Formats: sequence, structure tokens, C-alpha cells
Amino acid sequence: MHPVDLPFDLILLQDPDESRHPLSTAPLLQRMAGGSRLMVGDVFTEQEVLADVGPDRTALLYPSDQCPPLSVEQARSQIDTVVVLDGTWRKARRLLLLNPWLAHLPRLALTPDSPSLYLRKSPRADGLSTLEAVLTLADDWQPGQDFRSGADVLRRMEELQRAHQQGPNTPR
Repeated sequence: MHPVDLPFDLILLQDPDESRHPLSTAPLLQRMAGGSRLMVGDVFTEQEVLADVGPDRTALLYPSDQCPPLSVEQARSQIDTVVVLDGTWRKARRLLLLNPWLAHLPRLALTPDSPSLYLRKSPRADGLSTLEAVLTLADDWQPGQDFRSGADVLRRMEELQRAHQQGPNTPR
């Protein structure tokens, strides 16, 4: 796993159940992206999450039906910090509902050009793991930097999982 220097500051709000899941990608992402913050809980205040950065130049990476998301070009000039909700889609939506101040942040959304590499599958065709979503956003933000190659750790996780399921005596 190689360290990455994201083009934005990153704050991860993680559902407590997700924090106990052995295949959670948020801890991997936090280790990869120096300076990122991982906060575990159900309810967060705007003050505790954004105390160091403020809401003015912060966006939430989460799709919205109510308002169009910022384009990457807009984000590059207007946003310094990205907040990401980590958990299953159901748990991420729950975090959004429990923290209504998040609804006031501008939104960023992704349109992935390839399916997820993650072992845990999403009910959404465009669903990505937290790690993949952040690296995809960074790749869109700074084209040519190849942030997505950081998701190769997910391929390795899948190989290890497959080897573990096959057992020690199964030829590979």
C-alpha cells in the first residue's frame, strides 16, 4: 500500500458497525492518505467535524436528488475539504439523516467508468467502496496522477480471501 497525497483534505465519518467490519476500507484509506481524519460514530456536530476547516470550502461526497452536484471544475476552485460517509448505502444514508447539517454542504457525485474491485458488493451498479470512491474523485480532480492505482490493494485483498477460502491444501 503506497501513500497518496490527495488534492483535497479528507474527513471520513464512519458508521460504528462499519468500524467493526474486517473488510472496511476506511482504515486503509486513512493510512494511505496522510492527514485524513477518521471519525467513528452516529451523530456528529458540525463544530466537531469542521472546526479546523469550516463549512465554506467543504463538500460532501454523496449523490443527491435534490440539487445538482458540483462539477469537478467547480470543486477544484471552491473546495478544500471533502467529507465522506463510510458504511453500507443504508448506513451512510442513516448517517446523513442523523446529521442534518451535512445536507447543507455542496455535493460531489461520481460516475465510475469501471465496476468496483471490492469484495463486498453494492446494491447499486455504480457503487464503490469508500477507498475506491475517494481515489476516483482524486483522479477526476487531478487527471494524470493515477490515484486509482491505490485501489490495487483491493485486488490483493480478494486474492488473499480466495486463498483463505480454498484452504492450505488446495493447489493454486
